[in-house]
Amino acid sequence: MGRMKFGPLGPFIGKVGALIGYIRRGTFVVRALPHPSHKPATEKQLISRKQFSMAMQFVKPINNFVSFSFHPDTKGTTRIPQNAATSYLRKLAIQGDYPDYWIDFSKVIMSKGDLPLPLRPSVELSDRTLTFKWENDPETCYKRNEDQVLLMAYFPDIKHANFVVGGARRTAGMDILQIYPTSTGISGDHGTTAVETYIAFISNDRQQVSDSIYLGRLELY
Repeated sequence: MGRMKFGPLGPFIGKVGALIGYIRRGTFVVRALPHPSHKPATEKQLISRKQFSMAMQFVKPINNFVSFSFHPDTKGTTRIPQNAATSYLRKLAIQGDYPDYWIDFSKVIMSKGDLPLPLRPSVELSDRTLTFKWENDPETCYKRNEDQVLLMAYFPDIKHANFVVGGARRTAGMDILQIYPTSTGISGDHGTTAVETYIAFISNDRQQVSDSIYLGRLELY
C-alpha cells in the first residue's frame, strides 16, 4: 500500500496499483512493477545479464570505496555511485564474446573526476605491504595540498579488495596499504595469486576526485 506522504496532490511512497514510488537522492522516482516473462531470453538479453552480473560481482567488495570515488560523477543526478562504477566497467573493461567474457583490469576505472592526477605514481610489494609512491607536482595549485590519496588493491581470484579512502596528503609522496589484514583471513593459501593496483586523489571535503591510474598487476608468489 502506498502512502501519500506529501499530501493528496504530492508524490506517493510505496506501491499503488502497478507502480512503485520512492525518493532517491532527494528526487521522487516512480517505476512500474516488473512483469515476469515466459518468453525465452534473446541473445541481447543474455549478453546484458551476463555483463551486469559480472559488473555487480566486481563492484560488491568495493562498494564503500566507490561511494566516495564516484560520488562527484553522480552528484546532482538520480544515479548512485555504484551505478557509475558498474556502467564504466561494462563499457570499458569487460572484454571478449558471449559467454566467454573477461575483465581487462588495465581498463577498469576506480574513480572519475577532474582533480590533478598523481604524478609518476608507482607501487612496490614487500611481504604483505604495498608501498605507493608519487611525486608532488610543483605546478599543482597549493590549494590541492590537502588532497588525500585513494589506494586500491583488488584480488581478482577471490573477488576481495583492500583499500584506503583518504590516506596520506598529496604532498606526502607516499603511503602504504596492508593487503592481508588478519580480520579478513585472506592469504595465499586461499587461492589468490595476484593483486591489481590503482591510485587516485580525493579532496579534503570528499566532493572532488581525480581519475584513477592503473599501476599494474603484482604477483604475490
